[in-house]
Amino acid sequence: MTTSYAAREQEFLQTLISGYEAEGFSVFLHPVRDLLPPFMRGYRPDAIAIKDSKKIAIEVKGHVSGHSARGEQLQKVFSEHPDWELRVYYIPDRPDDPHFPPPSPAAIDTALAEVDQLKREGHLRAALIMAWAVLEAASRALLPERLGRAQTLGTLIEVLASEGIVTPTEADRLRRAYSLRNAAAHGDFTAPITEAEVDEVIAAARLVSAIENEASHLLKT
Repeated sequence: MTTSYAAREQEFLQTLISGYEAEGFSVFLHPVRDLLPPFMRGYRPDAIAIKDSKKIAIEVKGHVSGHSARGEQLQKVFSEHPDWELRVYYIPDRPDDPHFPPPSPAAIDTALAEVDQLKREGHLRAALIMAWAVLEAASRALLPERLGRAQTLGTLIEVLASEGIVTPTEADRLRRAYSLRNAAAHGDFTAPITEAEVDEVIAAARLVSAIENEASHLLKT
């Protein structure tokens, strides 16, 4: 059975916590805002570890990635506060995690056409679920190192936001569409779904696909 990313993250964090506590640190998992200094109020680490004057912010990521706009910004912020250190840990892949090949641009276009048809015919729940599948596939093509393996859609949103591909406002809209998609996928047929939520996901999928196509074209020239 494949272990969910959330469960793996929790296991990994518990291992880290045990190590820090053995060194005499007090560790706070998912710290509340009141425990964070003012400069960190816009960022919530996965944990903080404190011992005397040494203070560490801990962040756990699923995969090693190269460039991350959010990561660079965080490192710059922490560099201005030498009393705090940011430590980023990466959870190693497991061999049983399914790995999907990146789809072709033609496959993405075909899938988007299917979503449009479902929407036109009024099948909004099916369109929303399919739109999320297309967004995940397009994101995998753009960021294969980070998204080559199965991801929760919550993680997908955070990756797209951390890479600067979607804006914070767009990420918030995607989170709402994500909650509606989950309700529909798990049999809650009372959740109201409108074309607006479907269009949010379609727009994100088209954006990601366009960025990937442009990047591929630049690599070929």
